[in-house]
Amino acid sequence: MILNGCKTLIVRCHFCGRLKKYELNLFHIRGKERIEYRCECGEINIIVTRNNKGIDASINCFNCGNRHYYHFDLHTILKDDNILYCPYGAEIFFLGNSEIAEKILLGKSIEIGNNDEEKITKDCFNNFKVLAKILDILYNLNKDKKINCNCGRSRINIELFSDRIELECLNCKSVKLIFAETEEDLSVLSKKDKIILEERNISCIDSIKDKNRNIKK
Repeated sequence: MILNGCKTLIVRCHFCGRLKKYELNLFHIRGKERIEYRCECGEINIIVTRNNKGIDASINCFNCGNRHYYHFDLHTILKDDNILYCPYGAEIFFLGNSEIAEKILLGKSIEIGNNDEEKITKDCFNNFKVLAKILDILYNLNKDKKINCNCGRSRINIELFSDRIELECLNCKSVKLIFAETEEDLSVLSKKDKIILEERNISCIDSIKDKNRNIKK
């Protein structure tokens, strides 16, 4: 039997609210080594340490603002789908298979950081319905390996903002902006059979190419 020691972590940054995906390789954690997973804003979201029976994780919670501590034994780590909850009931953390993680990030069921009424997620975006449909399109394109960068070493990261989605090549740092505010934005993207990032450049998919968008990080 082959054990997969490479797992994906998903958590919402407790400071800026970005939904972040990180990779965890169990075989790279040695002894009491401490691994910190940071957001672009500089905040530490997760601290992972290994013990003899698994790993310990310290998570800064987006929902309540407190730090929570969890222990994972080896059996739990090797499962494909682990979702952890804040003591106040909200989902805050995913650990598991990368394909399931992509569905959480790009599918309609994106729920980490929500409360029971889904107000936190929906209130973050100008048009949640359009954004959810665009995420579904991106998930299917990515599943079919149709999101790439022409640098030839495509490792694509996704970030969500109130008015758009940003795809970034982790190799050459090129960025593709996909606006997600209007039905026209959705219509333009739905006609795409693939998305290509331009090496070391910033480009966009926009319903109105010469529209003066006010882009805020």
